[in-house]
Amino acid sequence: MEIARRIVEFNLKTNELFYRFTDREHYWKVYQGMVDEAVTPAKDIIHLGCGPLWFGKVATVPLDGKTIYAVDPDERALARNPSPHRICAFGESIPLPDGCVEVIAADHLLEHLANPEAVLHEAHRLLRPGGRFLFTAPNLLSYTGLATHLTPYWFHTYYLGLLRAMKGRSDILAYPTYFRMNTLWAVERIARATGFRVEKIHTGVDHPTYTVLFPVLHQAVIALHVLLEKVESLAPFRITLTGCLVRE
Repeated sequence: MEIARRIVEFNLKTNELFYRFTDREHYWKVYQGMVDEAVTPAKDIIHLGCGPLWFGKVATVPLDGKTIYAVDPDERALARNPSPHRICAFGESIPLPDGCVEVIAADHLLEHLANPEAVLHEAHRLLRPGGRFLFTAPNLLSYTGLATHLTPYWFHTYYLGLLRAMKGRSDILAYPTYFRMNTLWAVERIARATGFRVEKIHTGVDHPTYTVLFPVLHQAVIALHVLLEKVESLAPFRITLTGCLVRE
Protein backbone atom coordinates (compact mmCIF):
# COMPACT_ATOMS: atom_id res chain seq x y z
CA MET A 1 0.00 0.00 0.00
CA GLU A 2 2.87 2.38 0.80
CA ILE A 3 4.46 1.73 -2.62
CA ALA A 4 1.16 2.43 -4.35
CA ARG A 5 0.78 5.66 -2.38
CA ARG A 6 4.22 6.82 -3.47
CA ILE A 7 3.44 6.01 -7.10
CA VAL A 8 0.26 8.08 -6.89
CA GLU A 9 2.12 11.00 -5.32
CA PHE A 10 4.80 10.90 -8.04
CA ASN A 11 2.25 10.68 -10.86
CA LEU A 12 0.23 13.54 -9.43
CA LYS A 13 3.34 15.68 -9.34
CA THR A 14 4.09 14.95 -13.01
CA ASN A 15 0.66 16.36 -13.91
CA GLU A 16 2.47 19.70 -13.90
CA LEU A 17 3.99 18.67 -17.25
CA PHE A 18 0.57 18.95 -18.90
CA TYR A 19 0.13 22.56 -17.82
CA ARG A 20 3.62 23.51 -19.03
CA PHE A 21 2.69 22.69 -22.60
CA THR A 22 -0.95 23.77 -22.75
CA ASP A 23 -2.92 26.95 -22.18
CA ARG A 24 -6.50 25.65 -22.34
CA GLU A 25 -8.48 26.73 -19.30
CA HIS A 26 -9.36 23.92 -16.91
CA TYR A 27 -12.90 22.65 -17.51
CA TRP A 28 -13.94 23.36 -13.92
CA LYS A 29 -12.93 27.00 -14.25
CA VAL A 30 -14.94 27.22 -17.48
CA TYR A 31 -17.92 25.67 -15.71
CA GLN A 32 -17.61 28.04 -12.76
CA GLY A 33 -17.52 30.98 -15.18
CA MET A 34 -20.76 29.84 -16.83
CA VAL A 35 -22.36 29.25 -13.43
CA ASP A 36 -21.30 32.64 -12.07
CA GLU A 37 -22.62 34.45 -15.14
CA ALA A 38 -26.01 32.74 -14.88
CA VAL A 39 -26.32 32.83 -11.08
CA THR A 40 -25.41 36.50 -10.53
CA PRO A 41 -28.82 37.88 -11.63
CA ALA A 42 -30.78 34.80 -10.47
CA LYS A 43 -32.78 34.43 -7.27
CA ASP A 44 -33.72 30.73 -7.36
CA ILE A 45 -31.35 27.92 -8.34
CA ILE A 46 -31.43 24.12 -8.41
CA HIS A 47 -28.20 22.23 -7.86
CA LEU A 48 -29.15 18.94 -9.49
CA GLY A 49 -27.39 15.73 -8.47
CA CYS A 50 -25.42 17.69 -5.89
CA GLY A 51 -24.75 14.95 -3.35
CA PRO A 52 -22.99 16.46 -0.31
CA LEU A 53 -21.45 19.32 -2.32
CA TRP A 54 -22.55 22.80 -1.22
CA PHE A 55 -23.29 25.01 -4.22
CA GLY A 56 -21.00 27.65 -2.77
CA LYS A 57 -18.12 25.36 -3.77
CA VAL A 58 -19.28 25.58 -7.39
CA ALA A 59 -20.29 29.22 -7.77
CA THR A 60 -17.73 31.84 -6.79
CA VAL A 61 -20.15 34.79 -6.67
CA PRO A 62 -22.03 35.77 -3.47
CA LEU A 63 -25.14 33.68 -2.87
CA ASP A 64 -26.72 35.89 -0.21
CA GLY A 65 -30.45 36.32 -0.77
CA LYS A 66 -30.64 33.43 -3.22
CA THR A 67 -32.55 30.20 -2.69
CA ILE A 68 -30.47 27.13 -3.51
CA TYR A 69 -32.40 23.87 -3.85
CA ALA A 70 -30.03 20.92 -3.33
CA VAL A 71 -31.59 17.99 -5.22
CA ASP A 72 -30.26 14.42 -5.17
CA PRO A 73 -31.79 10.91 -4.96
CA ASP A 74 -29.07 9.65 -2.58
CA GLU A 75 -30.50 10.43 0.84
CA ARG A 76 -27.27 9.73 2.73
CA ALA A 77 -25.16 11.98 0.49
CA LEU A 78 -27.81 14.70 0.52
CA ALA A 79 -27.92 14.67 4.33
CA ARG A 80 -24.33 15.98 4.35
CA ASN A 81 -25.19 18.93 2.12
CA PRO A 82 -25.35 22.19 4.13
CA SER A 83 -28.12 23.72 2.01
CA PRO A 84 -31.25 24.49 4.07
CA HIS A 85 -33.39 23.52 1.06
CA ARG A 86 -32.70 19.82 0.44
CA ILE A 87 -34.97 17.73 -1.80
CA CYS A 88 -34.45 13.97 -2.11
CA ALA A 89 -35.67 13.26 -5.64
CA PHE A 90 -34.65 11.99 -9.05
CA GLY A 91 -34.20 14.55 -11.81
CA GLU A 92 -37.19 13.20 -13.75
CA SER A 93 -39.65 14.30 -11.05
CA ILE A 94 -38.81 17.14 -8.67
CA PRO A 95 -41.57 18.33 -6.31
CA LEU A 96 -41.35 22.04 -7.14
CA PRO A 97 -43.84 24.22 -9.08
CA ASP A 98 -43.58 25.17 -12.75
CA GLY A 99 -41.24 28.03 -13.61
CA CYS A 100 -39.81 28.31 -10.11
CA VAL A 101 -36.09 28.79 -10.89
CA GLU A 102 -33.82 30.66 -13.28
CA VAL A 103 -30.84 28.29 -13.17
CA ILE A 104 -30.30 24.53 -12.93
CA ALA A 105 -26.68 23.42 -12.51
CA ALA A 106 -25.63 19.78 -12.95
CA ASP A 107 -21.97 18.95 -12.43
CA HIS A 108 -20.85 15.39 -13.29
CA LEU A 109 -24.46 14.21 -13.58
CA LEU A 110 -25.30 13.64 -17.26
CA GLU A 111 -23.36 10.38 -17.51
CA HIS A 112 -25.51 8.90 -14.71
CA LEU A 113 -28.88 9.63 -16.37
CA ALA A 114 -30.72 6.60 -17.70
CA ASN A 115 -33.30 8.89 -19.32
CA PRO A 116 -31.75 12.32 -20.00
CA GLU A 117 -34.71 13.39 -22.15
CA ALA A 118 -37.05 13.02 -19.16
CA VAL A 119 -34.65 15.02 -16.96
CA LEU A 120 -34.41 17.81 -19.56
CA HIS A 121 -38.20 17.88 -19.94
CA GLU A 122 -38.47 18.32 -16.16
CA ALA A 123 -35.80 21.01 -16.25
CA HIS A 124 -37.78 22.81 -18.96
CA ARG A 125 -40.86 22.71 -16.71
CA LEU A 126 -38.99 24.09 -13.71
CA LEU A 127 -37.10 26.86 -15.51
CA ARG A 128 -38.57 30.23 -16.33
CA PRO A 129 -38.38 31.31 -20.01
CA GLY A 130 -34.77 32.17 -20.79
CA GLY A 131 -33.56 30.13 -17.82
CA ARG A 132 -30.32 28.18 -18.08
CA PHE A 133 -29.38 24.54 -17.65
CA LEU A 134 -25.63 24.34 -16.99
CA PHE A 135 -23.59 21.16 -17.03
CA THR A 136 -20.14 19.66 -17.05
CA ALA A 137 -19.67 15.97 -17.79
CA PRO A 138 -17.26 13.44 -19.30
CA ASN A 139 -17.30 12.99 -23.08
CA LEU A 140 -18.30 9.46 -24.16
CA LEU A 141 -16.04 9.66 -27.22
CA SER A 142 -12.94 10.37 -25.15
CA TYR A 143 -10.74 7.40 -24.27
CA THR A 144 -11.74 7.76 -20.60
CA GLY A 145 -15.43 7.95 -21.47
CA LEU A 146 -15.24 4.83 -23.62
CA ALA A 147 -13.22 2.96 -20.98
CA THR A 148 -15.70 3.92 -18.27
CA HIS A 149 -18.67 2.96 -20.44
CA LEU A 150 -17.23 -0.41 -21.44
CA THR A 151 -16.02 -1.60 -18.03
CA PRO A 152 -18.44 -3.23 -15.59
CA TYR A 153 -19.84 -1.41 -12.58
CA TRP A 154 -18.08 -3.72 -10.11
CA PHE A 155 -14.72 -2.59 -11.52
CA HIS A 156 -15.67 1.09 -11.04
CA THR A 157 -16.52 0.33 -7.42
CA TYR A 158 -13.26 -1.56 -6.88
CA TYR A 159 -11.03 1.03 -8.56
CA LEU A 160 -12.61 4.02 -6.88
CA GLY A 161 -12.30 2.16 -3.59
CA LEU A 162 -8.54 1.97 -4.17
CA LEU A 163 -8.38 5.69 -4.93
CA ARG A 164 -10.48 6.40 -1.85
CA ALA A 165 -7.99 4.50 0.29
CA MET A 166 -4.94 6.12 -1.35
CA LYS A 167 -6.25 9.65 -0.96
CA GLY A 168 -7.85 9.14 2.44
CA ARG A 169 -11.21 10.41 1.19
CA SER A 170 -14.70 9.06 1.79
CA ASP A 171 -16.50 11.13 -0.88
CA ILE A 172 -15.23 9.22 -3.94
CA LEU A 173 -18.27 7.06 -4.74
CA ALA A 174 -19.25 4.94 -7.72
CA TYR A 175 -22.68 5.30 -9.33
CA PRO A 176 -24.01 3.50 -12.46
CA THR A 177 -23.21 5.26 -15.74
CA TYR A 178 -25.15 5.33 -19.04
CA PHE A 179 -23.54 8.11 -21.15
CA ARG A 180 -26.73 8.85 -23.13
CA MET A 181 -26.16 12.62 -23.32
CA ASN A 182 -22.38 12.73 -23.44
CA THR A 183 -21.33 13.64 -26.95
CA LEU A 184 -21.53 16.96 -28.77
CA TRP A 185 -24.20 15.52 -31.06
CA ALA A 186 -26.28 13.97 -28.25
CA VAL A 187 -26.31 17.26 -26.33
CA GLU A 188 -27.52 19.13 -29.42
CA ARG A 189 -30.16 16.50 -30.28
CA ILE A 190 -31.62 16.15 -26.78
CA ALA A 191 -31.56 19.89 -26.14
CA ARG A 192 -33.49 20.56 -29.34
CA ALA A 193 -36.00 17.77 -28.58
CA THR A 194 -36.76 19.14 -25.09
CA GLY A 195 -37.14 22.84 -25.88
CA PHE A 196 -33.62 24.09 -25.24
CA ARG A 197 -31.07 25.96 -27.33
CA VAL A 198 -27.36 25.25 -26.98
CA GLU A 199 -25.87 28.63 -26.10
CA LYS A 200 -22.31 27.50 -25.29
CA ILE A 201 -20.38 24.25 -25.28
CA HIS A 202 -16.73 23.78 -24.35
CA THR A 203 -14.61 20.69 -24.95
CA GLY A 204 -12.05 20.31 -22.20
CA VAL A 205 -8.74 18.57 -21.59
CA ASP A 206 -6.94 18.55 -18.27
CA HIS A 207 -4.43 16.28 -16.57
CA PRO A 208 -5.24 12.53 -16.53
CA THR A 209 -6.80 11.06 -13.40
CA TYR A 210 -7.57 7.38 -14.05
CA THR A 211 -3.94 6.33 -14.63
CA VAL A 212 -2.44 7.67 -11.40
CA LEU A 213 -1.72 4.15 -10.15
CA PHE A 214 0.50 3.35 -13.15
CA PRO A 215 3.94 4.93 -13.68
CA VAL A 216 5.12 5.41 -17.30
CA LEU A 217 1.56 4.86 -18.56
CA HIS A 218 0.47 7.98 -16.72
CA GLN A 219 3.21 10.05 -18.37
CA ALA A 220 2.31 8.65 -21.80
CA VAL A 221 -1.30 9.67 -21.23
CA ILE A 222 -0.16 13.17 -20.28
CA ALA A 223 1.43 13.39 -23.76
CA LEU A 224 -1.86 12.22 -25.30
CA HIS A 225 -3.73 14.93 -23.41
CA VAL A 226 -1.36 17.58 -24.77
CA LEU A 227 -2.09 16.33 -28.32
CA LEU A 228 -5.85 16.45 -27.70
CA GLU A 229 -5.56 20.00 -26.45
CA LYS A 230 -3.43 21.25 -29.32
CA VAL A 231 -5.25 19.70 -32.31
CA GLU A 232 -8.64 21.39 -32.86
CA SER A 233 -9.96 18.64 -35.15
CA LEU A 234 -9.80 16.31 -32.12
CA ALA A 235 -12.29 18.46 -30.18
CA PRO A 236 -15.10 15.82 -30.35
CA PHE A 237 -12.75 13.39 -28.59
CA ARG A 238 -11.61 15.62 -25.73
CA ILE A 239 -12.20 14.57 -22.15
CA THR A 240 -15.03 16.80 -20.91
CA LEU A 241 -18.11 18.63 -22.19
CA THR A 242 -19.21 21.82 -20.43
CA GLY A 243 -22.19 23.76 -21.65
CA CYS A 244 -25.11 26.12 -21.20
CA LEU A 245 -28.59 25.31 -22.54
CA VAL A 246 -31.22 28.05 -22.68
CA ARG A 247 -34.90 27.27 -22.13
CA GLU A 248 -36.96 28.53 -25.05
